[in-house]
This record gives sequence, C-alpha cells and structure tokens, in this order.
Amino acid sequence: MRRGPGPDARRGLPKGLDKALDLERVGMYGHSGGGATAAETMRVDRRIDAGVNMDGTLQYDDSDFLPVAREGLDRPFMLMGKAGQTHLDKASWRSFWDHSTGWKRDLSRVGGSHFSYTDAQSFVPALDERLDLPAGLREQYVGTVDPGRSTAAQRAYLAAFFDQHLRKRPQDLLDGPSSAHPDVRFVD
Repeated sequence: MRRGPGPDARRGLPKGLDKALDLERVGMYGHSGGGATAAETMRVDRRIDAGVNMDGTLQYDDSDFLPVAREGLDRPFMLMGKAGQTHLDKASWRSFWDHSTGWKRDLSRVGGSHFSYTDAQSFVPALDERLDLPAGLREQYVGTVDPGRSTAAQRAYLAAFFDQHLRKRPQDLLDGPSSAHPDVRFVD
C-alpha cells in the first residue's frame, strides 16, 4: 500500500511550497558521502521512491559496510561511478547490488574521477591553465573527461532516471549505451 505524506510532511514548509511539490513522488541523489546518504536514507525511509549514488562509497572502512550495502534496496536505485568504481570492482557496491531487488543500473564514467561529479570538473581546468598545477593533479581530481560532455551526461541520466521512476515515463537512455554520451559505460 502506498503511503501518503500525511499532514506532518507539509507542516513547516514555506507558504505555498506544499502546492509546488509532489510529496507522493520523492527522489534523492548525492555525490560521495551524499550518494551514500541517499542510499542509506532510502533504506530507512520508505517515503523515498528512487535514488542515485554518484561515486560514494557504501562502507565505513575496508571491512565494515553500511547497512544498505548489506541489505540492499527494493526500490529503483542507480549507481554512477568513476572508472573502477562499479559493482564489479568495489566490494560494498557489489554487496549492495547483490542484495538489491529493485530496479538498478550501474553506470561508469570513462576518464572520470571522483570530482567529475561536481563543479570542480569545470573550474579545476581553468585553475590549471592559470596556476600550472603539479603534473597529474588535475587528472587526479577531475579525470580526463571533457567537462561539458560530463555535465551533459549527468543531467541526461539523472533526468531520465527520475522521469522513469517518479513520473513513470519510460526512458530509452537507461536501456543501454548512447552515442550522445560516449564517456558513460553500462556495467552489467
């Protein structure tokens, strides 16, 4: 049975905001610790219908996984990671993947780095041009992926994911690789 937001969900919102929000369809996403928070929050709060983790670890340390990595989710969730951060490469993501029964997708960013999922991918290259950063530092932070293509891909895949799972509008983009986003790999 679908749960409604209830009267408490609207209490405390600024006047009129409750009419602009659809609290019956809620999604959550985040980068790094925010991505892990999205997954863990979905585990404990059934009001969140769909979520995305953008390159966030699902473990406290090498041997201690977050509860969501041990239990998985039964609702739609998408993993988006840098190269080498997939459910095939990272034990916490693998555990999450294996225990999740809801719709799931794992996308990997070729040439990306951890901060390719932030605005750093746009300003670090400009800093490098002006400050001549030490060799390799730019790639360590933002990878080698083109910032414009990276941003376009993030927008497209996040919008497609939430359109499909919150608005119930099927999205072909989520079915397989796209020539429009050559830096994104589907991980099976």
